[in-house]
Amino acid sequence: MAYQGNDIELLYIETDQFTFTIKGKPVHPDIEQLSPQQETSLNKALLQVAPINCKIEEFLHFTPHNDLQPYESETVFPFFYEWQDYQVIIESKDGQGLEFYHENKLLREAVTPLSKNQNILTGNLNFRNDVGYSELEVRANGISLLIIKIEVFPSKIDYKTDYQNLLDEVNKEIYNLAYDFLRRTFQEMKLKEEENISHSEFFSILKAIFSNFIKAFKRIKKAPHHNLNKIQQVKPAGRVKKTSRKGIKWLRKNPQFYDYQEGLPQKMLEVNKRVSFNNFENKFVKWMLKQIIKRIKAFLERYENLYQNNIDEQVIEKANLMINKLDFMLTHTFLKDIGELHKIDSLSLVLQMAPGYRELYKYYLMLKKGLSVNGELFRLSMKETWELYEYWCFLKLNQILRKEYNLVKNNLIDVDYSGIYVTLNKSYQAVVEYENPKTGEKFSLAYNSNEGDRVTIGQRPDNVLTLEKEGSDIQYKFVFDAKYRINPAYPNTSYHNKYGTPGPEEETINTMHRYRDAIIHQNRDDFKRTIVGAYVFFPYHNEEEFRKHHFYKSIDRVNVGAFPFLPGSVELVSTFLQNLIEETSVSNYERNLLPIGTKEYQGKMNFEENVLVGSLRRKKQLKIALEQNFYHIPCSRVNLSERQLRYIAIYLSKKKFKDDSGVRYYGEIKGWEVKQRKEIEIPLIRNNGEEPYYVFDINNWQELEEPILPEGYGVSGSHIYTNDMLLFKAKTLPELSIRNLEEWRIWLELSRLKDELKVIIENNKIESATKISGFEVDNVQVKIKNKKIIIIKDKQEIRMNFKRFIKNTRGVMKDLIELNNN
Repeated sequence: MAYQGNDIELLYIETDQFTFTIKGKPVHPDIEQLSPQQETSLNKALLQVAPINCKIEEFLHFTPHNDLQPYESETVFPFFYEWQDYQVIIESKDGQGLEFYHENKLLREAVTPLSKNQNILTGNLNFRNDVGYSELEVRANGISLLIIKIEVFPSKIDYKTDYQNLLDEVNKEIYNLAYDFLRRTFQEMKLKEEENISHSEFFSILKAIFSNFIKAFKRIKKAPHHNLNKIQQVKPAGRVKKTSRKGIKWLRKNPQFYDYQEGLPQKMLEVNKRVSFNNFENKFVKWMLKQIIKRIKAFLERYENLYQNNIDEQVIEKANLMINKLDFMLTHTFLKDIGELHKIDSLSLVLQMAPGYRELYKYYLMLKKGLSVNGELFRLSMKETWELYEYWCFLKLNQILRKEYNLVKNNLIDVDYSGIYVTLNKSYQAVVEYENPKTGEKFSLAYNSNEGDRVTIGQRPDNVLTLEKEGSDIQYKFVFDAKYRINPAYPNTSYHNKYGTPGPEEETINTMHRYRDAIIHQNRDDFKRTIVGAYVFFPYHNEEEFRKHHFYKSIDRVNVGAFPFLPGSVELVSTFLQNLIEETSVSNYERNLLPIGTKEYQGKMNFEENVLVGSLRRKKQLKIALEQNFYHIPCSRVNLSERQLRYIAIYLSKKKFKDDSGVRYYGEIKGWEVKQRKEIEIPLIRNNGEEPYYVFDINNWQELEEPILPEGYGVSGSHIYTNDMLLFKAKTLPELSIRNLEEWRIWLELSRLKDELKVIIENNKIESATKISGFEVDNVQVKIKNKKIIIIKDKQEIRMNFKRFIKNTRGVMKDLIELNNN
């Protein structure tokens, strides 16, 4: 059922003094339809009315089937939503002046008398992004007549589950970050043991208990706890009114004051008892009142600074009234003669049990406690939903990363306590640093970072993931931007016809394109685009359904798209983050959308064989070569015109070097010359003194950080060729036989996935012409044939496109390996 054109009546209340009407649409203005979950038990809103000084004659409210119907239950179909305009009309029956009241100043001032008819109040209410409860009050001459409590629902997420989960998860990460002050709606709260409660929490608790606080003090004032102090004075005997045993005892000790001739004392000790209120309990009460006054003044100061241009005078008036009442208690009651409290050793039974004192102490403890959502005692506003969602996205990303990776620098967030409620300081960039325990690579997640060098206009995306990969000096950056917006794709809408399922608005995707293109890094006169991919987070639950969406598929195509992200729906994001972090720098690079003509400009990547790995005939040869920084090899075995050699590496055979076998030493070629074998200082072992040899002059021989182990293989002949990337990355000898870019890419991806990676070659002797057959991980073989990937598992073959395999190596292999292990 669509609601178009004029607003309809949503609420009608008639009392003996006035009528109260609210008109509007029971749906979000962008949707023009009722909630699709209107029959579910969770989709019920609170609606309460409290007649205080009036009598209700009729109470009707909107229903989706029967328009207006009489009020029967406090739970009704929701018809108040965020970002919807609602017209309020209040008409007096007897001509008395009426007032509309709401705690939020903007809503309170929105409903005013008609200029020509003071008996009618009217105006529009819009709760913007505030959801939860809201109280609308009708007053006459400052006296409350009627209070209506309504519940405002979000239009983009499920209120009873998603919204409450957002609140809970944000508060678990940073307590009271979700709370605000005097917004258009509120949540019911209960007390919670917390430290560093905000000024808004303190003031909300104080407002709720203040009248009872005053009553408790009045009870104390009637009968303050007191002590009886004994005062001893030596006086002329004629002025002593009452003789006590202590006075007689004193006189015996002081006989000089007794006149034996007269038989009468001249002086006596008088003991009087006086009531004193100057005790610990009353000192504590005085200290307590001063602390509360101090906290109210701090609240006022910060409130005035925060709301400089929009101060609500009623808040100021209420706070000052509290201060005045507390100050009167200090200066015009028995407390004015009470001393200061300097030390609290322990609390007495009087504070814990005496009438008045125990209540006052209980209220003071309540003021020191924090609040938690879903209670019944207090109420407090929440952040606007878009801001709450933005906070949650950042905190949830960090929570996901902490489960898999080591936290290096815990500068999680700059929490700003300077105002009356807790917020994130957006003048400060929060950067959380992590380390991948498998690779040792560092990466970071930044919140509210100022990206780009302002070549044109600086950008501030919500979250930026920055990756640094082994073997690369480049930083790869990915934007994740929280957008509390969703198109529900209702049938017969253009969005549904185009995309089929709910998803982000098109303009938010355009914002991601802007981020990727506008964030530029400048190095002198060199300008580079730094963002590889940009993605929208939007509030939606059905992850499986969204996999079919155009804006999810676009991530794989151009690295711009969207992810559904809500409590309980984080799998797509978690998997994607892990893929980005675990994949190689080359895969990160290939996510870039390169400009047209790049391949033609750069040419094909040359997998150059620029390393000669030479074997040794004798063990002594190693010592001489290392000492004199050279390596020699017959000219007949090497064609230098075919290759541009840069390094020489030495292979030590298992037979000659035992536990030291493998490739351990390498050196950069400084130059070379041709010499006859007899001119080389290493002694001849056969009659070839006239044979020409290449003698390579080495800068300095160095040891590899980790030797390349034979693993049961050996070098056949005098040498093999390989690539310097493989020389510094390979762990086993067969890996040096990788010959092309495709093989290298597969090896690179698989080596990050599993340490136990085997290279398959046809025999155990490696030659210059040796070609690999494939790779093996946990009994799963991966081979390349005609630029197709063949995965062999349990004699079954799976074939797929090379590009598809490279883009999701981790996902494909993880599923196969887990299946194999099971």
